Amino acid sequence: MSRARVRGMRVTSIVALAACGALLWAAPGASAATLTANQACYVEGFAMGLTGAGFAPAASVALTGEQIATSGPAGDDGSFQAPVKAPLLGTVKPATKTFTVTATDAATNTTASVDVNVATAVFSTSTGFKSPRASRTWKFSGLFQRPGKPIYGHFRHNGRTFANYRFGVPKGPCGTLTRKAPGIPARRVPAGSWRVQVDFSRTYDPKATPRLTGSTTVITTFR
Repeated sequence: MSRARVRGMRVTSIVALAACGALLWAAPGASAATLTANQACYVEGFAMGLTGAGFAPAASVALTGEQIATSGPAGDDGSFQAPVKAPLLGTVKPATKTFTVTATDAATNTTASVDVNVATAVFSTSTGFKSPRASRTWKFSGLFQRPGKPIYGHFRHNGRTFANYRFGVPKGPCGTLTRKAPGIPARRVPAGSWRVQVDFSRTYDPKATPRLTGSTTVITTFR
């Protein structure tokens, strides 16, 4: 008797969100020193937009934090804008972490800090050889770009879509979700290489943005 078996999903590529710009220091207006972030969460390695205000005019401000070290002058009104890269989390699995970034003007002993949330943009499944339709634990993070919208998995083999599966709505500032679902939720599961794309589209769109892709292999065993 033959049975299909499939390994846990292996993520092979990520399409993310933005590019990191060069350090820029500019200007709105000020009173007590503040440092603010322009998003509730960021994908690791991509641009964070941080804005400082309330520093001394033309002050030399240092921006520091885990994996962050840069500096530049504030504007004549004591403000600046600093696009810097979000820190790396050091894992290939779904994960989130909060980092503290601090702006300091050493000459006047003025500081301001902000906590920023950072996520990996990735998905994974529990591992092991099982029937392709057997339930697995799916985990997702970094899917915060469409608040309140569900994510879908598109299961493809030999250039054909066999299933479009609704996983649910990612929650929290960093778009995380844990869900029990089949490894391959298709009626027919031929042996061979499968590609899985996760995005916010109901049906498969090769240009969907953002999108995460992964691969797995279905093999036939005998006993």
